[in-house]
Amino acid sequence: MGVTIHYRGTLDCIESAHEMEDRALDLVFSLGGKATVWRSFADHDPYRVIRGLIVEMAPGQDTLSLIVSPEGHLTPLFQIEEAEQSAFTEPPYCFVKTQFGPIMGHVAIVHLLLALKEQYASNLEIIDEGEYYETRDLHNLRRKQAFLDGAIRSMASELRRHGLSDEAMEDPDIVVKRIERISRPSQREGYIPQSPKDMDCSDVRRLVTARTCSQRRSCGSM
Repeated sequence: MGVTIHYRGTLDCIESAHEMEDRALDLVFSLGGKATVWRSFADHDPYRVIRGLIVEMAPGQDTLSLIVSPEGHLTPLFQIEEAEQSAFTEPPYCFVKTQFGPIMGHVAIVHLLLALKEQYASNLEIIDEGEYYETRDLHNLRRKQAFLDGAIRSMASELRRHGLSDEAMEDPDIVVKRIERISRPSQREGYIPQSPKDMDCSDVRRLVTARTCSQRRSCGSM
């Protein structure tokens, strides 16, 4: 349960990996995020280098992987070792859950991925469960996040109120049935909690656009 952004793709040119890192670092830092540069290689082949960035865009969000395999495929963190050993048959899916972070963090990730798609990975697929990527509808993103926040709080409260015995906790079927039962009231009532405080995320879009334009000018002058 949660708002998640799924993405997968391959660099148009593997030689652009270093430049992609520099551009992504600039955008991440400009948007208030943090990033760690990653390098690793296969034990059997030191030339098979895995490289890229591990990004912490906003508190509460999952880590964003901008790790690239030797073939140029964006690679999820849990498949780094697999990428070290051999080539993927197709680009793997990466994902980042943003449910427990600020709205601005979700928006920032979408626009970061869009900038990378435009400049370095034209085949990048992006699937946004918050539908912001597809619609740019910030109100709908807030509504979805608020609904899921309310559902999670409601389920946690009900689990505390209807505690299970130690014996019952050992039986997965009992746990699943209890969760299904206590989750139904919220579904029947269509509970949607009050939206979080309004946030103006247009600055994120403007900043990414400005940075991208600036980078293009500097590249053109080189």
